[in-house]
Amino acid sequence: MGFNPIQDGDWQGLNIALEQLFFTNAEAATKVKTKKTGTVSARKTVTIKNDASSEIADGNNIDVKIQGVDDGQGVSLYVDGGSDENVTIPDTGIIYKTQAKIAVPSSYFLDLRGMYVDSDDQRYTADVAVLHDIDGNTITLTNIDETNRVSTAGPKAGGRDQSGAFSASSWIHFFFIYNPVTGDVSSLSSASPTAPTLPTGYTFFVRVGTAYFTSGSVLLLSYQMGDLVTYNIQWVKWDSHADSANESIDVSAYIPTTAKLIHGTIGLSAGTTARKMRVSANFAGAIWAGAVCNAQGTGDVSFGVSGEKNFTLPILASQTLYWSTETSNDIYAVGITGYTDDL
Repeated sequence: MGFNPIQDGDWQGLNIALEQLFFTNAEAATKVKTKKTGTVSARKTVTIKNDASSEIADGNNIDVKIQGVDDGQGVSLYVDGGSDENVTIPDTGIIYKTQAKIAVPSSYFLDLRGMYVDSDDQRYTADVAVLHDIDGNTITLTNIDETNRVSTAGPKAGGRDQSGAFSASSWIHFFFIYNPVTGDVSSLSSASPTAPTLPTGYTFFVRVGTAYFTSGSVLLLSYQMGDLVTYNIQWVKWDSHADSANESIDVSAYIPTTAKLIHGTIGLSAGTTARKMRVSANFAGAIWAGAVCNAQGTGDVSFGVSGEKNFTLPILASQTLYWSTETSNDIYAVGITGYTDDL
């Protein structure tokens, strides 16, 4: 990484450049982790010191030594002033912890993905993820690939945050977690979307996804890209009708409390006549998606409905959708295909 040109003797300019690089003042200590292929080293502490006063006074090139001492091992990083015109910091692979007041926002991800592995294993990967602690300090991790087993009693890294099994027909939330002492990166599953019980030593965490734990106590097959979660269509209504305009539908088995958008489809499950129907985000029906459904044949739960129309609506009432049907005939269907999570 190259700095802007710094003239000989311009220590103030160098300080500014170093502050931008390390997100700290010249005398501040900053915790770091060095990530190598497949491993993470022990925590280091580095301090930037002004050791160049004599060189500055003489107008010579500036060499800055960044020296860290931790765990009896010690680590030194030298910044060679090089020519008169620039100072270059070598690429060390170090990831720096930032202070809360200048932190990159938590829940920042690049290429976040969540994948069903089997009935009790869920995998999450990300090119970049920003984790936080309870004080708001953050740390940036790269190239994360963690699989969580919800059947492993905890609190335990790679397992759940409670000793007892998760309840059937409930939502499980998944986290990346980080131990700043050992440098270990792992995962955790919890019934709580905001306050998981972290294993000993793990102080940084961030929620990366959610999966449904079915009535059979197995994970629902789903796939996540970014904050969008999709799964095989779940028919919340089939061969049914609304008893009143904007009748509420409980979708708690289809979207978690953290969902901010719901995605699905509507249409006719039976009948031979075109009919109207709609779904809405609130009781007033002010934000809605509707369809005039052509009755071109009887619907099938494995293949879809007649006159199908897809919809995306905001979640204005937690885990609740509303719908209206033209008649009281039991010919209407509403299916949910996924949700956008508030990560």
